[in-house]
Amino acid sequence: DVDRKLKEMKLAISIEKKYPKDEILLGYLNIALFGRTIYGIESAAQYYYSSSAKDLSLAQAASLVAIVNNPGHLQIDVPENIPANKERRDKILGSMLNHGKITQAQYDEAIATEVEPAIKPRVAGCVEAEKNFGVGYFCDYVQRYIKQDPSFGDTPEEREFNFSRGGYDIYTTIDLDMQAAGLDATRATVPAVMDGIDVGAATSSVEVGTGRVLSMVQNKVFSNDPTVIETDPGYSAINYNTDFEYGGSGGFQVASTFKAITLAEWIRTGHSVRDIVNVNSRTVQESSFQASCMTDGVYGFGSFAFTNDNEGTKGNQPVLTAIGNSINGGLVSMQQKMDLCDTFATAKKLGIHRASDQTNPDLPNYGTRELTMVPSNIYGGIDEIAPITMAAAYAAFAGDGTVCTPVPIDRIEGPDGAEVPFTKSECSEGLQPEVAAGVAYALQYAVSNGLARHAGSAFGVPHLAKTGTSDDVVDNWTVGASTRVATATWVGNAGPVQFADGTWGRVSTQGFGGLMYADQSIWPAVMNAADARYGGEAFPEPTQSAIQQTMVTVPDVKGKSFDEASSMLSQLGFNVSDGGEVDSSVGKGLVASSDPAGGSSIPQGSGVTVFRSNGEASPVPDGLIGATGNAAKSTLNGAGFADVDFTCEAGGKADGKKHKVVAVSPGSGEEARVSGTITLTLDCGKGKD
Repeated sequence: DVDRKLKEMKLAISIEKKYPKDEILLGYLNIALFGRTIYGIESAAQYYYSSSAKDLSLAQAASLVAIVNNPGHLQIDVPENIPANKERRDKILGSMLNHGKITQAQYDEAIATEVEPAIKPRVAGCVEAEKNFGVGYFCDYVQRYIKQDPSFGDTPEEREFNFSRGGYDIYTTIDLDMQAAGLDATRATVPAVMDGIDVGAATSSVEVGTGRVLSMVQNKVFSNDPTVIETDPGYSAINYNTDFEYGGSGGFQVASTFKAITLAEWIRTGHSVRDIVNVNSRTVQESSFQASCMTDGVYGFGSFAFTNDNEGTKGNQPVLTAIGNSINGGLVSMQQKMDLCDTFATAKKLGIHRASDQTNPDLPNYGTRELTMVPSNIYGGIDEIAPITMAAAYAAFAGDGTVCTPVPIDRIEGPDGAEVPFTKSECSEGLQPEVAAGVAYALQYAVSNGLARHAGSAFGVPHLAKTGTSDDVVDNWTVGASTRVATATWVGNAGPVQFADGTWGRVSTQGFGGLMYADQSIWPAVMNAADARYGGEAFPEPTQSAIQQTMVTVPDVKGKSFDEASSMLSQLGFNVSDGGEVDSSVGKGLVASSDPAGGSSIPQGSGVTVFRSNGEASPVPDGLIGATGNAAKSTLNGAGFADVDFTCEAGGKADGKKHKVVAVSPGSGEEARVSGTITLTLDCGKGKD
C-alpha cells in the first residue's frame, strides 16, 4: 500500500544519508536468506561452493546473489533449479557489464562458466556436539534456553533471528567428565531401543547453590534430522531431561521421590523425624486430610484405600523408618497431621512443577503446570515432572534450603568481545536452612540404612538420596545430592507401546533384564565423577526439634466413652487402636484401661490400645490375706463372686475354718469376671501344728 511504500522510502533515504550503497548492500547480503536455513553470503559460499565468500569467482558470486531473489526456486543444491539460476545469474552479470562494474572479458568468461555447485553439507551444531562429546541434548537445551529467553527479543521470531545472526560465543556449564561417566553408565545398562517397551533413561545434574547444569544424559543418541529419526529409533530429538518447551518431553511420574517434599513440610511444621507414625496399609477418610484452600477446609468426604510396596514394615514406626524404607502409610499419617495445601505450597517454593500442561480435563489443574493436589501425590508422586526439576529441588535440601533455577550458560560474548546479557539462574529460599538440614538428615539415613544404599559415595563424600518406583514399576528414580552437586536419574517408559489387542499403554520394567535397577548404576557413576571433581562437605547439623524423640504422658481415660478417649489421645499425637472388650467393673462400653496405661511417658505418635468394659467384672476385695478361708470366701461372696475354690500351699487337705489365706488369684484390686472362679491358697500344712 501507499502508506507502507512511503515509510520504506523515507527509511531508505535516511539509511542512504548515513551509509554508502556498497555498505548497505553488504549489510543486506550478510543477513539475507540463501535457501533452507542458510543466512548470509559467507554461509552461502561455504555451503554451495565449499569456499569463503572472498575467494568466490565472479560467476559463483553472481549465482549466489541470484538465489536471494527467490531462494526456493533458485537455490543450486536442487539440480532442476540450475537452469533458472543460470538465467538469473547471467542477467545480473549483464547489468554489471552495463554499469561498468566488470569488463567485457570478465563478462564473457563468467557467462561461459556452467553453474557447478560444490555442496558442503551443513551439519547441525548439536549433531556435531553429540558426535564429539555426547552432549547433543545439552547443546539443544542451550539453544532452546536462548530462544525462550526474552533478553534476546520480545517474540520467538526475533529471538531466533538474533541467535542465528548474533555471532555469539556461548560458554556453557557442562562438565565433560560427569557427562562421560553418565553416558558410559547409561549405555551399559539401558539400550537405546528394546522390544516391547519404549525405553528411556535420563540423568540431569545441577550445581548446588547456583543452578549450573553440569550433565544431561539419556539413552538415545541425539539427532534433529527427520530422516535419521524416522529410519533409526535409536536416535531422537526429544530431551527426556527437560520441560516440554526445552525439548519436547512431557516428564515422568516421580513416584516416591516426592516423599521428601512431604517430609520437608513435616519438619517445617515443627515435627521430628523420630516421631512415631502408623505405617500400615489401610483405608482412610478423605475428610482426615486438612486442606485450608479447599471447600469446607478438608480434601473431601469419601474414603480411599492404599497399600505399601513393602508390607514387611508394619505398625507404629519412626518417620525415619517410613522415609528410609519408603512406606506409604507413614507418609499418609504424616499428612493427616498437616495441611494438604501447605505441602503443595512447599513443593511450589522448591520450584517443582509439571513438565507439561495437565491434559486431564476432570482435574482442577487442567491446562496448567500446577501439581495435582490429591493425597496420593504426597507419597506416590503422580505428576509427570522433568529430571532437571527434581535435581534442582533436591539441591535445596543439600544447600541450606536455597533453590536455583537451572541454567546451562555461564556467559555469552558478542563479536566485539562484550558480554551479552541473558537470563541467569534465579535463587530463592525454598526452605528455611534448619528445615533443609532436617530433610538432609533423614535422606542420609535412606542412604545408610534404607532403600538408597546404592547412593553411597566411592570417595566418602556425604550423600542424601531418595528412590522412587511408580505403580507397576513403570518408572524408576534415584534423586539425591552432595553439598556440591544434585543429580536426578530416571529410567522407565518414555511413552506407551501398542499391545496385541490394539490398545496402548506403558509396561512394567520388571520384565526387561536389569532395567528396573539401572538407575542404581547410573546415579552413582555420575555422582562419583562429581565427587572426584568437586568433593563435598558434611551436611549441616539439624536442630534438636527436628531429630529428638518427643515424649508425651498418656492421660488416664478410664471411665470415658471410647470416642472421647480416642479424641483425647489423638489430640496428643497418639495413634489409637481398639483393643475390644475386657472384663471390667466400669460401666459397659466405657473405657476399662489402656496400654500403655495412663501416666506412662511414651514417644509422641506411639500406638495406644484402648480397651472397653464388658461390665461383667468387679474388683477383688482387699483384706483377704491372713483371714481364714471361710472368712475370705464370705467376703468374696458378699462382693458378688459366687465361685471360690480352696487349694493348699504345700499339700494337705484344706480346712476353711482354721487354715488361713496366703495368696489370692486373681489378686486383690484386680478386675475379675464375677461369674469366674477366685482361687484362695491356704496354709494347710501349718494348720496341723
